[in-house]
Amino acid sequence: MKQIFIAVFLVIYSINLYAQTLFTYKGEKVDKEEFLRAFYKNNTGDKSEQAMREYLNLFIAFKLKVKAAKDMRLDTLPGQKNDVQNFRAQLEEEYTNDEKMIRSLSREAFERSQKDIRLSHIFIPFDKNATRRATSYTNGVFSDTAAAFAVAQQVYTALNNKENFTAVAMKYSQDPSVETNKGDIGYITVFTLPYALENIAYNLNTGDYAPPYKSNLGYHIIMKTGERPAFGRMSAAQILLAYATQPTAAEKAAQSRLADSLYSIIIKGGDFEALARQYSGERNAAATGGLMPDFGVGRYEPVFENAVFSLQKDGDVTKPFETPFGIHIVKRIKHLPVATDTLQINTLFKDQVLQDSREKMAREQFAKEVLNKTGYKKIFQNDEELWNATDSFLNNNRIIPLKGINGKTVLFSIGADQVTMSDWTAYVQETRRTTILPYNEMMKQFVALRANSYYRRNLEKYDSRFRDQVAEFSDGNLLFEVMERKIWNKAGEDKTALKKYYDEHTSKYMWGESAGVIFFTVADKTTAEEIRKDIQPYIKKWKGLSESTSGKIIADSARFDIAQIPGINTSIQPGKLTEMVTDSSDGSVNFVYIINTYKGPDQKSFEEARGLVMNDYQAVLEEKWLTELKKKYPVKVNEKVFKSLVQ
Repeated sequence: MKQIFIAVFLVIYSINLYAQTLFTYKGEKVDKEEFLRAFYKNNTGDKSEQAMREYLNLFIAFKLKVKAAKDMRLDTLPGQKNDVQNFRAQLEEEYTNDEKMIRSLSREAFERSQKDIRLSHIFIPFDKNATRRATSYTNGVFSDTAAAFAVAQQVYTALNNKENFTAVAMKYSQDPSVETNKGDIGYITVFTLPYALENIAYNLNTGDYAPPYKSNLGYHIIMKTGERPAFGRMSAAQILLAYATQPTAAEKAAQSRLADSLYSIIIKGGDFEALARQYSGERNAAATGGLMPDFGVGRYEPVFENAVFSLQKDGDVTKPFETPFGIHIVKRIKHLPVATDTLQINTLFKDQVLQDSREKMAREQFAKEVLNKTGYKKIFQNDEELWNATDSFLNNNRIIPLKGINGKTVLFSIGADQVTMSDWTAYVQETRRTTILPYNEMMKQFVALRANSYYRRNLEKYDSRFRDQVAEFSDGNLLFEVMERKIWNKAGEDKTALKKYYDEHTSKYMWGESAGVIFFTVADKTTAEEIRKDIQPYIKKWKGLSESTSGKIIADSARFDIAQIPGINTSIQPGKLTEMVTDSSDGSVNFVYIINTYKGPDQKSFEEARGLVMNDYQAVLEEKWLTELKKKYPVKVNEKVFKSLVQ
């Protein structure tokens, strides 16, 4: 009992401590969680008390500046509001699909990809001709499914009575390939089957079979007959001596003799690619030399996969083998093992999950969660009366009040929104232009649409991560705006103040060892090397290089401290070139031509020091402003909570 009490106490204590206020300013509170989120986002190295204290001071300054911006009502400026709204709209997509479900499905796909499973299959179609034609298949429903259900039950009963699966498959299955494979469909892996069947297959034990599963076309009964570590994928090329439709025995024999001849040439060193171009009946063989798209388990018939996957090393070639399509000779190009690194899960499987029937599952799950989160409540309960009123509207193009229902009647509520009969009829009228569905199905879509819209508009309320990201962007935008108004523009526009600051601090702005240089920026390394071979013509006309070369070569002349010059080598002498330095972002190359050198120290003129003076003066203005803000918005730090951060 004592241990349970202590455990519960610690959980409650940690929750309360995590939510404690770290500091306050002018009625505003900042809790420990917000500070830690910012600290760990911007500090990946030092986690010491000193580092936290320094960051706390920066964070307090940031908060005070944003507070000042809001008091100046800068957050109401049209540009600020538009920036936040655009950022919010971009971010919405990330938070309006079920990322948690997608991550879970991606991990499931990864785990299943680690093994292949072998299956046997019995198919009982609703229409016995369904595998050859779909004329009786209309709007996703066959006219009569009862007969197929009865046969599926007979099959399941026979299996439960211990009858051999292969024998039952040969007797009942309408799968076109059953005559050759006797129900054995070979190995499959993740994404080979529709997701519902894949789920059944991967949850079976070897030797077990599942109850009949109903798909759009009929009933499926599958049995797991084995498993193995995942094979992965294969890169291969083939020569296909294709059969004609309903080939004669003589035609088959002729293709077989040709295959033997080609195989004999190949194993004696013949050019596989050239033979494929000449003889293969595959559509693109003449262009590809027989190269096939990479394929994995379950892509082709078992006889084909067994032959190809049995090749032991790159370059091996199968003996000629037969499938219903003809005679194949296949060359292994490269085996591509299945990925086993869990860090690659999202990279490898997220896109496949989103393109698979799994995505529908994730979407439906998210829709359910949205309804729960937004508090959907059905208010008008009489569906039959609602459908009658809807018919009346469609027939008369206006809502004719019926007993208990009119245009203002509230049908359901979502959060603070109430959705009326007028909203519903407007949706029905718009939707029926492109789609005709039963009213109950249309209502499901309508509810989901309104719930999703409400959820998007109120995402800050439902998702703290979204709220935090929008707030961070908004505050950052406000900081830029207020700094521009209070510091940057002021420093840049007040030349008199800048000059005065320079005059009072001339000793800060001295040349050390320095050089007068021409600084070259060249679009690519090859051009840079050509220039360096004979630099003098470019030195003479450096001012016009950008215009004459359409910006491919840019040059500028200035004096730099030695430490500021890129590519410095051991000797700095007039007429020398520094080493080339490549910009990894765009491939451009920088190097410097030394005109003359200065030992120093020398006084920098105001214009030479202007950039440094401006930076220093901005720092002075910012420090003065921050002092004013701390007086205006007194800050109080809870030292006990701060100490808990370090502990």
